Amino acid sequence: MSLLAQAEFLAERVERPIYYASSAGRNATHEIDQPMTRIEIEVDDARRRADAGSVGEFGMHASGFDLLEFPTRVHDFLDTEAIDALYEAEVEAFLKSVTGCSRVHIFDHTVRASDPELRERMRVREPAALVHNDYTAKSGFVCLKENLGADAERLARIRFQIVNVWRPLVDPVEDYPLALCDARSIDRLDLIDAERRAPNHIGEIQLAVHNTGQRWFYFSAMRPPEVLLFKTFDSLDGGGHPCSIHSAIHLPQAPADATPRQSVESRAFVFYE
Repeated sequence: MSLLAQAEFLAERVERPIYYASSAGRNATHEIDQPMTRIEIEVDDARRRADAGSVGEFGMHASGFDLLEFPTRVHDFLDTEAIDALYEAEVEAFLKSVTGCSRVHIFDHTVRASDPELRERMRVREPAALVHNDYTAKSGFVCLKENLGADAERLARIRFQIVNVWRPLVDPVEDYPLALCDARSIDRLDLIDAERRAPNHIGEIQLAVHNTGQRWFYFSAMRPPEVLLFKTFDSLDGGGHPCSIHSAIHLPQAPADATPRQSVESRAFVFYE
C-alpha cells in the first residue's frame, strides 16, 4: 500500500546552505537560507515491502532502516533520572543485540511533539518536516571527537556508525510518521552538506534535492513497543557511505482529530572492534 505525501527539499543544488535549528516550544520551526520546494512523493508502507527480510551489514536492513520490537520500562521520557537509570542501559543492550557491535555510546535523547500547545507545555521541539540526514562525512567524525574526547582518535580508525533509535509515544501514530528513503536509491549528488546553526553549537547536516529514483517508505500505525532503527552516519569510505535521508510527513488520510504525534529519538555511536 502506498500513499502520496508532500516533502520539503532544497529547490536546487547550492553550495553550503545554512540550516537554523529550531528551539523548543510553541513556535518551534527550522529556517534555511535557500529556496525550498515541496514535492509530492510516493511513500510505500514498509511493513509490506517485498524485501522485508533483506539484511545488510551488522544485522540491519540493507535499506539502512528497519522496524524492530523494543519494549521499555520507561513511561516518562522527560524524566532524566529514568532515562539515565533505565533507558540508556536498555538502548545499549538493544543495540548490541541487534548489531553485534562491541561498544555503544549514547549521546542524545530528543523528545518531539506535533501539537504547538504540547510543545509549549513540555518544552520540546517539533517533528523535523524537512528531508535531511543528521550528519555529513565531516561532522560524524567531529561529533565523535566532541563526545569521546581523548579516545576519539583511536575509535576513528575502526568501523563505527551513528544510529537513531526512534520511538513513538502515542498509540498508534496517526499522523506525522517518519518517511525514510532507501539508502540504496540515493545518488550521492542528491545530498548537499549544510551548515547547522544552533544557539549553542555550529555543526553540519545534509539536506537533499529530489530525485525520481529515490524510493520512500514509512511504517504504518507504529506503536510504543516498536522502534525505528536507522543509520545517520557510517565511517565506511571516510564517512561517504550514503545513509537514509528522512522527514516527518503529514498523512493525507489522517483523521481531523488525529492524536498529535509525540516521539523520542536516541542517538548513539556503535563501534565494531
